[in-house]
Amino acid sequence: MPRLDAERIAMWREFCTLSAAVQRRIDQALVDEFGLPLAWFDVLTAIRSAGGTMRVHQLCAELDEVPSSLSRRLDRMVEEGYVRRKHTPQPDDRRAVTVQMTAAGRYAWRDANITYRRMVQQHFAQRLTDTDIAALQRIWGKLADS
Repeated sequence: MPRLDAERIAMWREFCTLSAAVQRRIDQALVDEFGLPLAWFDVLTAIRSAGGTMRVHQLCAELDEVPSSLSRRLDRMVEEGYVRRKHTPQPDDRRAVTVQMTAAGRYAWRDANITYRRMVQQHFAQRLTDTDIAALQRIWGKLADS
């Protein structure tokens, strides 16, 4: 195993910095065009991918979020009409809550997804060759195993 040297530390920092910068650009574009922060878009994307309804604890796991932070975000999204919460007790969890995307949430996601995809294309995809993508898949596969 290679030792943790200055070059590897620098690469890690650069990865974090670049990732954060692209996310900020995408967030700003979504807020400017739709008033929809990237974090909200991510919530809507996860719910949409699950068929439009998702239990809150599953959403936390999907987004790798702290429940209290996600709860506050969902509160604001409910206020804006993008999602609704419903108490859905389960045999294993009597306090279970399900989140459902509303029609307004579906429309907001649909419109914002165009900008999201354009920004990913502009700041990520178009800058990488097929060889770069294959290398990243290999690298991220290694990192996912840890």
